[in-house]
Amino acid sequence: MAQSTIRSYLPKTEGAKPVIYVDSREAANRNGRKIINEIERLGAEVNITKLDFGDYVLSEDVAVERKTVFDLASTLTDRFLFDQIFRMRDAYPNALVIIEGYMGVLRKFRRITPEAINGTLFALAQRGVPMVPTVDYKDTAHFLVVGTRKLTRETRTLPTIRHRVRTENIYEKQLYLITGLPHVGSVIANNLLKYFATPRRVLTASADELMEVGDVGPKIAKDIATVLDTPYLPEGACETDEEQ
Repeated sequence: MAQSTIRSYLPKTEGAKPVIYVDSREAANRNGRKIINEIERLGAEVNITKLDFGDYVLSEDVAVERKTVFDLASTLTDRFLFDQIFRMRDAYPNALVIIEGYMGVLRKFRRITPEAINGTLFALAQRGVPMVPTVDYKDTAHFLVVGTRKLTRETRTLPTIRHRVRTENIYEKQLYLITGLPHVGSVIANNLLKYFATPRRVLTASADELMEVGDVGPKIAKDIATVLDTPYLPEGACETDEEQ
């Protein structure tokens, strides 16, 4: 008998269009855009906004943090990974983590041991954080749509966006600052701050220097440099010499 996939559980019934809130930083990266396109293709509505907790919000008490296996490998030894997820769970009691991709690929990272991987997964499970494996961005999108449709039928209310009451410490403030850069989520922000040591050095780095950091390619480096180097000209402030 053929194995069932997430897609086979998509509800066939018509009803209220499910709404999924997506963090603007998640929407700015390549995989995030693919997920959004697939979500919309499946008939759900996407609302892109700045989320303080998680990458997706599905209902009043369900938020989702998405980690690719490569994200997981980059953050296995970082306390920030746990703090980020536990704060999300505090704000959204039924929050969960999607782990996207084949976990076996982590065996190719010499610095990643089975003990580190399993220790991280066990710590999350012990704290009551469900983990959902998905194969790729399409499976992630299908899972989000299935879950949101189910929650929509149960509650018939729009998701609730919960905001951070206050920034916990200086390190979180630094991460929050750097994630405001184009295409920069928590993983890349963490990598940038580790490499350059301070936010000021991140913001003054050249495109070539930025590309020395893991996960920062030419496009990301170029877009960051463009935003930082372009003079600020609010709408309506651009007047030619002839107009003045």
